[in-house]
Amino acid sequence: RAPAPTRPMRRVFAAVVAAVATALQPGPVHLGRRSALALGAMGLAAGPPAHAFFESPTQQTVQKLASALPRVQSLIKEVADVERLRAKIPANYEDDAYVLRFGRSVLSPLAAPMGEAATKIGGDAEALYASFGEHLAGLDEACKQKDAARERAELQELEISLSGFLDLGKRLKYDTDSREDINGFSGTTGVIYNKFLFRAG
Repeated sequence: RAPAPTRPMRRVFAAVVAAVATALQPGPVHLGRRSALALGAMGLAAGPPAHAFFESPTQQTVQKLASALPRVQSLIKEVADVERLRAKIPANYEDDAYVLRFGRSVLSPLAAPMGEAATKIGGDAEALYASFGEHLAGLDEACKQKDAARERAELQELEISLSGFLDLGKRLKYDTDSREDINGFSGTTGVIYNKFLFRAG
């Protein structure tokens, strides 16, 4: 036979039952400070609203260009290293293939939306778009010629075109920050666009 509950135990049980009954009663809910803070923290944990559904095509293009810029800047440094090494050791022409694939898979898809955005942004945007296309073609040709010096020069011109375009967008209050996701975060540049992944693909 189980022992009968002691008086303290009965009091605890009664308090629990009363608390549950109170919680189940209909009526206005009054939150204490801690409860309100807890709910607020839960809302923050849910993250910012999915505003991408409401962005204009121009805004989306500007952010794609903003994400591409640090990748181009990183590539310029790599090509400069290749150019320096070729003065000392035999060339590894897979480096040129890597730059060629970067241009075609990362930069070329930006050209068409950049042209559409240029008509909305105005000013020098169309000239910068034309320059982007010109030097993108020049980069392609330099890679075919396996000319690291020209590859670097064309990439630097592409950087200028992208930077100028983003400056114009920023003046018009477009968001020119790169989107921090697996493809947008500049910290992943060395991983997502590493030459060894390009060669392997």
